[in-house]
Amino acid sequence: MICSYCGTEGSAEICSFCGASLNIERPKLKEFVVLEDIRKPFNELACYHTYDLLVLLRLVRKERTKAYDLMLTLQKAGKSP
Repeated sequence: MICSYCGTEGSAEICSFCGASLNIERPKLKEFVVLEDIRKPFNELACYHTYDLLVLLRLVRKERTKAYDLMLTLQKAGKSP
């Protein structure tokens, strides 16, 4: 068997290099992740690869920053004569 985490070949149920279980299927990377994926239920997101979740988090934070900057701009505009 080949470990899906580190790629080490072994014959036991546990990887001799990283200690991961060889019986568990690991999530595969998606071709792309879009912001609309945040609307998916938790049980679907739990099947995402860690890297895909980090990309999704970056997209969400980018949108949050845009909304905050827009709010500040509107507040400043309301105070100007």
